[in-house]
Amino acid sequence: MTHTDLDLLFNRRLDFPDHAAAKRLQRLVGLDEVKSRLSKTLGVLVNHHGPQNWAKKHHPNASILLDYLSRRPPLVIFAGDVGTGKTELAELIGDAIARQEDIPITLFPLSLSTRGSGRVGEMTQLLTEAFEVVVQQALRLKGKGSAKTGGAIIMLIDEGDALTQSREATQMHHEDRAGVNAFIRGVDRVAEQHLPVVVILCTNRLSSIDPAVQRRAADIFRFVRR
Repeated sequence: MTHTDLDLLFNRRLDFPDHAAAKRLQRLVGLDEVKSRLSKTLGVLVNHHGPQNWAKKHHPNASILLDYLSRRPPLVIFAGDVGTGKTELAELIGDAIARQEDIPITLFPLSLSTRGSGRVGEMTQLLTEAFEVVVQQALRLKGKGSAKTGGAIIMLIDEGDALTQSREATQMHHEDRAGVNAFIRGVDRVAEQHLPVVVILCTNRLSSIDPAVQRRAADIFRFVRR
C-alpha cells in the first residue's frame, strides 16, 4: 500500500486541554444537556481505566457492568441541520474530556480529500490508511498495567453521510459501498483492540447513514435549531 501524506488524511491535529478551545466551548449556549451527556459517554469510551478504577473503589463485583461498558462501540453520531452546532461541539469537546479524565486528547479531523478523486479503490485505501494512523497513535497511548491511559484520540468525520451512506441504495456505486465497508472495519478494529479512540460522525441526514453504521453507535445525539 502506498502511504498517503498525513496532511492529506487529516486537516490538522488539535491537542487538548487548550485554553482557547475551553473558551469557545463555553460560548456554545443552549447545548448544556448535550455537553453533559456527551462528556459522560466519551469519558467511558476513551478512558477504559476510569470505570475500572471506579468499580474497584465503589462496586468490586460490578464485572457485568464493566464488561458491558468495555463492549460499547467507539462511535457516536451527531445528527441535525446545518448551523445547529454539531461540528463546533465535535471539534471542541475534546477539551472537556481532557480536563474531566485528566488525560491529553488529540483531535484528528478527517480531510475531505479522504473521499478521493473517484479512482477505483482510492476512497477505500484512504479510509483504511486514516484508521491505520489513528490505531498506531492509539497503541502508543494505551496504558499497560497503569492506572489510566496515557491519552486518547477523537477522530472527527464531518459530513459523514458522504462516506457512510446506506449500502441499501440501489444506485450506490461499488466504490461507495467499499468505502462504507472500510469505515465499518475501522470502527470494529478500534473496538476489538479496546483502544482509547472515539469516532464522531456528523451528518445532516441521519436517514441516509448505513444501518450497520447506526447500529454501531454508542449514542446518537440529535441537534435542533433553537
